[in-house]
Amino acid sequence: MIAAARMQAVLILRSPDLLATLAVIPLYSLVFFTALVHHHRESAATTVALTAFLMSLWSHAVFVAAETVDTDRREGTLEPSLLTPGRYLAALAVRVGTTTALGLPVLAEVLLIGRFGFGLPVRIAEPGLCLLVAVLTALGVAATALLISGVMILVRGARALQNALTYPFYLLAGLIVPIGVLPGPVRAVARCFFLAHGAQLLRDAAAGTAQAAGPRVALLAALVAVHLLLGLLVLRRVLASVRSGEVALHA
Repeated sequence: MIAAARMQAVLILRSPDLLATLAVIPLYSLVFFTALVHHHRESAATTVALTAFLMSLWSHAVFVAAETVDTDRREGTLEPSLLTPGRYLAALAVRVGTTTALGLPVLAEVLLIGRFGFGLPVRIAEPGLCLLVAVLTALGVAATALLISGVMILVRGARALQNALTYPFYLLAGLIVPIGVLPGPVRAVARCFFLAHGAQLLRDAAAGTAQAAGPRVALLAALVAVHLLLGLLVLRRVLASVRSGEVALHA
């Protein structure tokens, strides 16, 4: 597992374009913070910073972490990996997790941009709880990347799917507008979405108003665990189909 994490780190360092998403998405915070200053809504600075962080974390996983297995397929290294005695699925999960974890420092980045770049009152009332929620949310996002990885093997046009997995899910997580203004059926789905729970708990922890934090963290962890199990099961089934010849790796 350590070797898999080290290998993924080397691949990322040799392909700095993989970090492009992390370099671009946090810049959204410049637009958001400018709007706050212009409309004299400085009190929402922390919420805006957390929103920029979660958007960056999600998009980084969708566009970069989810391509790990597809990159192996495209470069012809997936077949040898599946034939080796080691467990490719476990190694892949570590590689995807390593890539996703690179999005965590963005939280500090956007907070620093707001505080020192714009002089906004960006504060974290409960840093320990915020860090715990951020890590749990990153695990859920990594699970999403695993799920998408399986789809990218099955579907050749999965790049178009990646584009569809950004802004609609920002809405579903309550990052753009409050979940309460969404249509009834969509609101019901949002309540089962781990990112929506993570986003709200992160905002409450930052404001120091996280009521019943223990049960809410437990619920978030349970949703992430279910999501991770689903991602592993789907990817395991896809890889089994590849081994059996049901799915062709190359067109």
